[in-house]
Amino acid sequence: MKSKIIATATILAALGCLHTHPALSQPATDGGTKPGFWQPQAQIDTTRNITLRLLNETGLNLEYGESGVGLSSLPVGASKNIIVRVSNRTADIANIPINVQGGSTTLKYDYNVDAKQNLVTVRITRSDGRTQQDRSVYIDEKGRIYSF
Repeated sequence: MKSKIIATATILAALGCLHTHPALSQPATDGGTKPGFWQPQAQIDTTRNITLRLLNETGLNLEYGESGVGLSSLPVGASKNIIVRVSNRTADIANIPINVQGGSTTLKYDYNVDAKQNLVTVRITRSDGRTQQDRSVYIDEKGRIYSF
């Protein structure tokens, strides 16, 4: 019991250190795109509310954070829909951290957008460790979706 409390406190402290950083897409000098964290993974319509569907395909228990709600669990094989209410804000629209409960396994996010329903499906899998670890789904004010 004591170790669960310590683990939970550690995770909460780590999530408290995460804060939003504005992300800007940068065009490549040759007119094409260059791979990197600054390139959006997907695009969504910001004139309507957005549904994020998180799919846990890691084989591990995950937890995620919603603004103003705190941490929620996402069990193995489960999915969760998060409604992102869009307003006339000029800053970021959503920043949702997703982590393994009580572990340090690296994660990878794959995105699929259904434009008709304004739905973003985020398939969460284990990363091979050679790629950059994804820790958060970030949607900016223009509907660009990034993994950080």
